[in-house]
Amino acid sequence: MVCAKIKPLIAAMTASCMTPQEIAKEAGVSVNIVYRMRRGYMVKMDRFGCVCKVLGLDPENIIDYDRLKSDQAEERKR
Repeated sequence: MVCAKIKPLIAAMTASCMTPQEIAKEAGVSVNIVYRMRRGYMVKMDRFGCVCKVLGLDPENIIDYDRLKSDQAEERKR
């Protein structure tokens, strides 16, 4: 599972001139996935990629690697 950098994702959503519902339909995912990404929550990689593709984003540049590292470190402590 991965999470997005919120600011560039919201910028891309705004530039697309599409609603979250339209993005979800075009990507073939639930609108909840789009909302979860926009809030910075973790989503499955395949769905993340579908949304990025619709928005013209390179997933490599939008994945929040810093947050993933901190989340993994917290899980190891448990």
